[in-house]
Amino acid sequence: MTEMKAKKRRTDTHRFKDILDSAARIFRQKGYHHANISDIAKEVGLQKGSLYHYIKGKEELLYEIIMTALSLYVKSLRGIVIYGRPADEAIREAIVAHMEPISIQFDYIYVFINEMRNLPEKYRKEADRELENYERLWIKMLEEGKASGVLRPDVDSKMTMLSIFGMCNWTVRWYDPQGKYSITELAQMYGRNLVSGIKATD
Repeated sequence: MTEMKAKKRRTDTHRFKDILDSAARIFRQKGYHHANISDIAKEVGLQKGSLYHYIKGKEELLYEIIMTALSLYVKSLRGIVIYGRPADEAIREAIVAHMEPISIQFDYIYVFINEMRNLPEKYRKEADRELENYERLWIKMLEEGKASGVLRPDVDSKMTMLSIFGMCNWTVRWYDPQGKYSITELAQMYGRNLVSGIKATD
C-alpha cells in the first residue's frame, strides 16, 4: 500500500468500511470473478478512479474481507479457550461463536467460505496463517477435552474440527433469516448433536 492510500484509509475509516461492506455484498451476489470495481464504486457513490485512493484493486478487497471474517472467528474462540470451560460446554459455545457472525456479517462470512480459494498467492500466506491459528485453537480445545476425560479418547480432533466446519459453513448456502430457527438456535442444535456423539459416557 502506498503512503497516500494508507493515510487516506486512516483518515476516512468509515468510507473504507462502506467500501468493504459493498464489496462483500457484491462478491456474494455476483461471485468474485463476475464482480468488478465499477460495481463497487457505483454502490458507494464514487468514481472508479476515486476508489483507488482507498484500495489497490479487487484482490485487496477480497483479502480485507477474508481477514475481517477470520479475525471475528479467532477473537471469539480465543476467549472461549482461555476461559477454560469444560470441553463439552466450550464446544457448544464455540459452535455458537462460529455461526453467529452469519447473522451479523453474512456477506463477509459467505465470501470467506466461498471465495477464499480465489485469494491470490501474494495475500494467501497471511490468510492461511490466520486460518491455521483458528484451527489450532479448535484442536487445542478438543485435545484438552480428551485429556480431561470429558470427550471420548478415540475422538479424532482434526476430523471432528473439519466436521464442525462443514456442518456450520454449509449453513450459509441455505439459511433463511425468516425461517423457523435463528442462527443461534441452529448453532445450539448443532452443538447438542455434535457433543452427544463425542462425549465420554459417565
